[in-house]
This record gives sequence, C-alpha cells and structure tokens, in this order.
Amino acid sequence: MKRMLFLLVLIPQVIFGQKKFIAEEIKPLVDFIEQTNASPVDYVMELFEMYDVVLLGERAHTDMTQYDLIQQIISDPRFIAKVGHVFTEIGVYNMTDELNTVLKGTFPHDTIFDMELVRVIYNMDFYAVWDKTNYTKLMKDVYLINKDLPVNQKVSVTPTGIPFSWREAKTMTGEEFEATVGKMWEHKDLIMGNNAINELYKIFNGSDTRKKALIIYNMPHSCRYFENYDGDPFFAYQIIADRFSGRVANVMLNWARMSEENNNTFLSNDGKLDAAFAACAHKSIGFDLAGSPFGEYFYDIGITFSINNVKMKDVYHGFIYYIPVYEWVGRLGVPNLDKIVSKDELVRRHLVFANISTDEWEKYIDNSYWYHTTVRDHAISNIDKTLFYKLISQYFKFD
Repeated sequence: MKRMLFLLVLIPQVIFGQKKFIAEEIKPLVDFIEQTNASPVDYVMELFEMYDVVLLGERAHTDMTQYDLIQQIISDPRFIAKVGHVFTEIGVYNMTDELNTVLKGTFPHDTIFDMELVRVIYNMDFYAVWDKTNYTKLMKDVYLINKDLPVNQKVSVTPTGIPFSWREAKTMTGEEFEATVGKMWEHKDLIMGNNAINELYKIFNGSDTRKKALIIYNMPHSCRYFENYDGDPFFAYQIIADRFSGRVANVMLNWARMSEENNNTFLSNDGKLDAAFAACAHKSIGFDLAGSPFGEYFYDIGITFSINNVKMKDVYHGFIYYIPVYEWVGRLGVPNLDKIVSKDELVRRHLVFANISTDEWEKYIDNSYWYHTTVRDHAISNIDKTLFYKLISQYFKFD
C-alpha cells in the first residue's frame, strides 16, 4: 500500500515536472490562458448578465463533445432560472409546438419518451431525416432537465429552420421540392434570423419572466457579417443582432480549418492557438476576444477559404475552448429510428429531396436505410493525438 501511495504521488510530479518548450511567439497566448479562469459555463452565464441573447457557434455538425458542454450550460441552475429558452438551427420552425409538447411531457418510463421523441425527429427536418446523433442527445438532455422542474421553469426548444412538413408533402415531386424548399434554402439565413426574431419578440413581450435565449447555429450563420466574404451577404446572427442592437453576443467554440475536398483538417493559424492551450493542459475557459491576444489572430475556422484578413475579434464576441480536436467524437444515426421508420417512406423522401428518379435511387435503398438507422462513430478529423503534437511542435513540445 505504501508503495502504491508513493507511486501515485510521484507520477503527477513527474508529469507536471516535465520541461516544456514554448515558442516566444505564443507566450502572450499562454500567459493570457493562465490568467483567465472563467469556465465555459460561467463565461456564458456572465454574458447573460449583460446580453439577452447569446448565440453559440457550433463546430462540426456531427461532434458530440460540444453537446456535452451545451448540456452543462442548459442544466445550470442559473440558466434554468434566468434563461430557459434554446433556439436551434436544426429543425423546421412549424414543428416547435409538437416538439415542446414531448420535451415538457410526462411519461411513465423514459423509453416511452424515447419513442415519442424519435417520431418527432423523423419529421423534424426538410432533409429525409436529420441524422446527426447529437440532435437526439440535445432533446433527451432537455427532457431529463425538465422532468424535475415545475411547469413555469421548464426549458423550451425552438427550431428556427425553413418551415416544411413531410406529412403534408405526400405527393410532392422532386421538381416541386426544388422549386419551393430549394429556393428557400438560398435564403436560409434570412429565414432563420427572422424566425428567431419572431420568437424573441414573444419571449420579450410574453408572460415568462425569463427574457433571454441561447441560440445554437453553425458557421457562417453564427458569424458577424464582413464585407470580403463572397458567400451569402446575410448571416442569421447579424440579422438578429441588427434587430436587437446591443442585446446579442456571439461566441465561437474552438474549431479547425476543414477541407472542402476531403476529410483533412488543418489547425487554426498554423497551430499557434492549439499549441498555447496544449501548453496549459488544454484548460477549458471562455473569454471576450476583443482585448485578448487571441482576438488579433485571423479567423480561419471551418470551411472559410473565401475569407481573408479578418480577425477573430471582428467575427465573434467571445471564444470558448473545450476539448482538443483529437478528442472530438463524430456520431451519425438516429437512435430508435429503425423501430418506426418505413423504408419505402425513407426512400420516397430521398427521391424528392435529391430530385432523382426511382431507377437512379434503387441501388442506394438499403444503404440509405442503414445510414440513417445505424448509430455509429465517424472521424471528424484526420488529426489524432500523435499528429496533433507533431503539428504544434514548432510552438510547443515537451523536451
């Protein structure tokens, strides 16, 4: 026993006693991290003391780990007491009431809730099915939080996506889908932004004492608009922020550059930011970008090759570091979907969504069913732990 205790004491000393090489270039970043102590959850709640709306910039749609953080935020007693509203990019706007009936419902067993939830998720998007597993996780987390809350304290979820109903589109053709939903997709940010604005007015002017909301959008929907972006000139965040001037703050999660052509991932700013956090044992913190050394670095996150010379502080108000890239977990497939889905209906939706003929789709039928109903992990990034430390070695490494 004494030998074991000696080893337990010795091991941390050996680990933390390792000599580190830290390049001069990143020392201001390292110093800032060491002096910053607001956890991601505390940082978000501090923002809610100053702003009515906090918009969180999601990283890869399939990443599960970011939704572990979101669960920590929405289950925090401060969030429940003062905020209580979550808006999402994913999900059709017209399903809001049906979704919340389930999320705020009472069920004899959680397994019964699971089946009610998957029936809603099956119809929740204009894709054949939204197959990212973390969406189911988020909804289940909200339900578990709500189970122990009084009615006036339950958390609500509002999807702000393009209105659509597969149940009302039984005879829709691919051409009709493309002419309606396809055209609306071209203005996705305008639609999401205005749907969010409509719901925020209801919150601000309604009877609920909680007059705040957390919004979860991916990029570029969560970005401030900047002139040299050559894509859609409207970002949902900017539309909301313009309507409620001074009341909205957007926050980005640590992310990476993603290739549009393959699964390759590149560390932001040549790995300098990741190296700084690695030098601080991947300390999880949140902070304002303006006034921090991080804010002066270029924004090169996600698929952003059309963006040049824009600083991070000009795109987002705040930054949260939560888990390094090599620990991100991608997951696809909808839990329990196989128990309710009709293969014929799933194929019909794909035919309409992709606007292709039955003959063209025939060879994909079985694969499509497996793809949506089988929950499995997938690699978000090609960067594993070994490669990560190799990529940042010019800025940080253990000697």
